[in-house]
Order: sequence, then structure tokens, then C-alpha cells
Amino acid sequence: MQAINLYLDKDIEAKAEKAIATLMDLIERNHPLALLCSGGKDSSVVTLLGLEAIRRAHAAGIVQAQHYVATSDTTVENPAMHKHVLGFLADIEEFCEQHQLPVTVRVSEPTLASQFVVSTIGRGTLVRSVQNSVKDGSTKRQCSDDWKVQPQLRLKRAFAEEAASDGFREPVSVLGTRYAESAVRSRLMAERDEQATQVTRGEHGDLTISVVAGWSVDEIWSFLAMFTDEAMYPFPSPVPRRTIVRLHDLYRDANDGVCGVVLGEAGQRKPCSARTGCFTCQMSGEKDQSLESMIAEPQHAHMAGLNRFRNYLAATQWDLSAREIVGRTVSKAGYVKIAPDVYSFDYRMDLLRYLLTLDAMEVDRAEAHEGALNYGNIPGTELNRELCAVQFQMINFRQLVAIDFQLGMHQHCPHAHPAIAAWYEIHVLGRRYHIPDVPAPVSKAPIPSFGWFEVGDFNKDVPTDGLRDYLGELWNKYLEPAHVSAYAQTTEGERITYFEEDEQLTVDAEMACTFVTCQFDAKYYHQLQFFTGLDSSRFLLSKGILKLPKGMSAKYQYMAKRGQYFANLAQRYDLAPAELEQYVKDHAISDEAHSGLLKKADAGAYPLLDLFDAPAQLSLV
Repeated sequence: MQAINLYLDKDIEAKAEKAIATLMDLIERNHPLALLCSGGKDSSVVTLLGLEAIRRAHAAGIVQAQHYVATSDTTVENPAMHKHVLGFLADIEEFCEQHQLPVTVRVSEPTLASQFVVSTIGRGTLVRSVQNSVKDGSTKRQCSDDWKVQPQLRLKRAFAEEAASDGFREPVSVLGTRYAESAVRSRLMAERDEQATQVTRGEHGDLTISVVAGWSVDEIWSFLAMFTDEAMYPFPSPVPRRTIVRLHDLYRDANDGVCGVVLGEAGQRKPCSARTGCFTCQMSGEKDQSLESMIAEPQHAHMAGLNRFRNYLAATQWDLSAREIVGRTVSKAGYVKIAPDVYSFDYRMDLLRYLLTLDAMEVDRAEAHEGALNYGNIPGTELNRELCAVQFQMINFRQLVAIDFQLGMHQHCPHAHPAIAAWYEIHVLGRRYHIPDVPAPVSKAPIPSFGWFEVGDFNKDVPTDGLRDYLGELWNKYLEPAHVSAYAQTTEGERITYFEEDEQLTVDAEMACTFVTCQFDAKYYHQLQFFTGLDSSRFLLSKGILKLPKGMSAKYQYMAKRGQYFANLAQRYDLAPAELEQYVKDHAISDEAHSGLLKKADAGAYPLLDLFDAPAQLSLV
């Protein structure tokens, strides 16, 4: 670590010993430790301290609960940091196995439905940014809650239940938060009364402790630097020297090549406290300075496309031409709002093709790099050997199928399996879709309202049946003998295609891979034009490749009927997508007129529309 001018301060060792003693006391009082590791410098220190406390307790013969080390994989992490975290956890697993420590390593993920590519590309959910995340005067990071907080809470609950069943007390989450990190962090920690030696109740109801709460950033780095030389180890290291050096290098690369240790807190915080989070994150502003700094280094140049994708999202987030104008909710009067809302079908398909292209180009890069190494065109360094492997995959087969299912229900979907067809075009046919330049970010503007369009219960003017499969009800056309019936019913009692349920939206990874890579061949690809998107959504359900969340079948039937309604409307009047949008604008009523209808509906002048079970052919004209 050439950039580090290490100083050994006995005060650091004393602080470390105090933290270890605090954690050992919790262990002796039968509390399991939950070491939450993001892979950054602070959580790395906490993990090292916690493992040492567990090791000493084991050596002393103390009966311990099963502890765990956990990290959150948002599925859009900075690939370099994500790879480091996985390596860090692998080192820990090996160490714990070697020393027979009661430690379990876990990686939590958001639910499939809430993952970025499924939510944004599949459903059109807008990316979270500073401008659209303010509520009641404060910034709300819904993405952080969905991708990190909730998965960790689910893991903690399962861990607490396991500990209780084994006769141990409530787990304690060991945090890496520090008062000196920033003024905002200090204020929040003070509000939560976070302490280094006392357990407090966290904002989500779990027990927490911040054993490095009073550490400076210099002390954090100096402590980590001790693990770069065996002669300086304060205790047996759970990770090899290379892991700590790699962490330091990541911070250096994210800080324009600067990362020292002895500059003091005031001058040190900025140059060696870079944040490397989700590569799609818009909360950092117009640019992600850390990511841009990293891709300037040759070993991280392969992430340039991801940064370009992130900047494209930032530049187009207020491009209202890339928004869907048809609302998602039917009012009590049987109308939907006509105004720019979620991302449009074409924009979502563009995002999908861009990410699939980046995935394919990364495979090409890795193969070319391996060839150059084998032919002796580049040095056989450890780094070059590591770069022979594919460094990221932004869309896996589970996500691809989930996206395909969602897009298939959209009114503008031109044929069956739109997402899988895009994968085939890029990964098999070799097409490439490069992210365009946006000369200047589109400025935020007021969202216009085009009024309200009457749909009834998605049955005015044209019929809809959504996910219902009439032929499938006549015979088991997909030849699935294990199916208990040829159809199923939603929670609202509406008959649709056969489907299976799980605790959440799930896709069978093996079945998805087999379908996409083996069954989806050239013949399949060329026959797609003869089938609708809904045909493919029904197929994925009936085959059991995708399972719906328990109790949510009516919601997905509603989504299918909504898309089918406008698709049928376009077919009835022979309208192209742009013409359909103009049609609903031309036939919309004003906000004032719709408010009047709502008042009549509330007064009982008209029957109120239930979301899924409304009177057929209701007319409010």
C-alpha cells in the first residue's frame, strides 16, 4: 500500500480492544452478532472486530449462538466493489471454517419484482433522483428501502427466529456508523442515540451497537493498514493482505488516485471516503464522481458503459416523451388519468437493449483479454488474470423472464416474448444497441394533464379477458400432466390461465435458462410475430417458469386487462401507438368534468366501480 504513510498509535489498538471486549460481553450474554458488511472501510473494520470477538469467545469455551456476516446485493452494485465484497466474504467463510467458528455468511437480495431492471424496465418505475424523492420536505430513498433495508430486515427476522428457537437472546446488529463521518450522519446517530458500548433500539426495532462510533477516518485506515503486514497484525487476520490492499486500491481509484492516512480528519475525509454504491444511482446528482474516477483507471475501464447508461438515465429522466401517458388506476367513475406517468414501452425496450448489449460486450471483452494473455500480448499479472473473467452481468435469466412477463402485458407490445427476443438478437444474432449521446440533460418541467379517458371496467367499446386462456381451458395445450386443472382463478374469482404461487414473484432459474438458451431457437424467434405479448405471459405462467405472489393474482390480471384494453382499442380503430395516444387525448374529458362525475358517483347517482368486479358496459355519459 504505497500511498499509505502508516503510523502505529497505541490508542487505536486500545480502541479496538475496547470494541472487542464490548462484543464479547454481548456474546457472553447470549446475544448473536449480526455483522453487517457493505464492503467499505468502516464495515470492514467492524467485521474484523466482530470476528475476533467470536474467535476469542470460542477459544475461551463460551457457548455461543450462530452469528452471521451479511451484505446486501442490490443487483446494481458497482461491479468492482461487489466483486471485492464477495471475495471478502469468501475469505471470511474460509477463516471461520478453519477455526470452527459459529458464523454464517449471507448475501441478501431485494425481491425479484423490486430489483432495478425488473421494476424499471419491466414495470416502467421511474428511477429515484434528488428531484423526485422529496416528500414532506425530506428526501426519501425508496430504492434504498426496497433494495437494502427490507432484504436485511427479512434476513434479521429469520436470524432472530433461529436464535430464539435455539434458546438464545435477540441478535444485535453491529454497525459501522461513525459520528465523524459527516455532519448529517452525526445528527442522525445522535437522534438514534447510537453508542459504542451500549446497545440501543434501532429505527426498525432491532438491537444495534456502533462500536466504531467515536473513531476517526484516520484511525479506521490505520487499523486496516495493520493487516497488510503480518508483523503488525493486532490479532489473527480473517482475510489475506491482498483483500485489504484491494479495498484501499478501490478507494484510491474512486478518489482520482489519492488515498492517504495521516492527513487528519478535516483534510482526510474527502480524499479517502468515496462512496461506491449502485451504478444506476441518481441521488449523487448529474454525475457519479467515484465511478467516473474509477473508469479512468485501466483496470476499471470495462465499467465505462455502465457509467454511460447511468448518465443516460440522468439526462432523460425528465424527457416526457419517454413516458407512458395512460394512467394505471381506474377512478370510481370508470376513467383513467391521461398524463405522463411511468416510462413508456419503447423507452423501456431501449434500456433493456442497452444493458443486454453491455452484457454481451463484457463477454466479448473478457474473451479478447484472455486471448491477449494467452498469446503473451499482455503481462501475466494477477490483475490481468482476474480480468479474463466476465466482470458483470446486469440482466440474468430470472430477471429477463420477469421483464418479459411484464412487458408482454403492455398495450404496445408488438409480439410474444419481447424481452427474450431482444436477448436472442443481441446474444445470438450479434446485434448491438449503443447508448446514444444526450447533448444536454432534459430540464424538469411541470407535468401536463390531458384529462381523463373512460374505460369502464376495461370493457367500454372493446372486450378484455386479460390472462384468461380459452383454448387452455378446452385442453391442456402445454402438455403439463402435473397441472391439477387447465385453468385457475384469481383472488377475485376471475378465471385465468393456470398459474402457481409463491411467497413472492419468483422465476425458476434453471427453467428460465433452459427456455432462453435451449428452447428459444431460430424457429421460435421467427414465429413470435404470430402471437401476442399476452400469449407469452400466459405461457410463462402455465409452464410454471414464473410464479405469482400469493394473493396477488387479481393485481396481475388487472394489469393484463389494462394493457389488453388499449391494445384492442388500437386494433378496433386501426391505430399505431402514437395515434392511440392522440386518440385518448382527443377523447378525454377535463379534470373539472371528471371531478363532477366523481361527486355524482359518491352521491350514489352512479354505481361505484370496484377495481376488479364492476358492472359490465357501465356508461357515465
